[in-house]
Amino acid sequence: MIVVLPSILPAPLLAKLQSAFDEGAFVDGKQTAGQINTGRKRNQEIESSSALRRELADEVRSALLASNDFRLITQPERIGDAILSRYSDGMFYGDHSDNTVMGRSSGRPWRADISFTLFLADPASYDGGELVLNTDMMPQSFKLAVGHMVVYSTTVLHRVNPVTHGERRAVVGWVQSMVRDPNQRQTLLDIAQVLNFMQKNVQGGINHPEAVRLEKAYSNLLRMWADL
Repeated sequence: MIVVLPSILPAPLLAKLQSAFDEGAFVDGKQTAGQINTGRKRNQEIESSSALRRELADEVRSALLASNDFRLITQPERIGDAILSRYSDGMFYGDHSDNTVMGRSSGRPWRADISFTLFLADPASYDGGELVLNTDMMPQSFKLAVGHMVVYSTTVLHRVNPVTHGERRAVVGWVQSMVRDPNQRQTLLDIAQVLNFMQKNVQGGINHPEAVRLEKAYSNLLRMWADL
């Protein structure tokens, strides 16, 4: 599952994130790379232990949990602390898969099922820097407008192409889903989209008997598949 979500964060939070890129203390991005990926990663990230990073991570988490679309797509059990990441001339992140287990250093490990990248720089302001997802069919490249997010399975091999001019800014993070199986998550999303269609286009909307029946099926499937 690969989904693009436009304008998912409120404007004041986007402005606050941009200010952090302008004023925050950034360090070598290897601070959050697993041992295997350290040689493939060349970028900068806001200091993980900084109060600013923790504050922004909490605000991003709250905004994502407030998004109905994000909740339906990810079925979140846990959203990790987001990372503010920037790439300038010559920086890149080679083909890699994200860490399977997060939070080991804190003693509270959790499973990463879903990744997200929120773009924070005008695509015309930098060259290169595309997020490339190596899907089973063909590579898919993303270089989205400010405030747009791509959500994808953490199992997907991906990379950030080298930046050759300007600065790429992004917020990246990971989700542990209540529903571990991506095919099951897709089924739930399909049902939710049909319910949304019925609400807008069928007489009686969500109170139509068949909509009520489908809503029951959704709830029962989530009850079967939720890993809590």
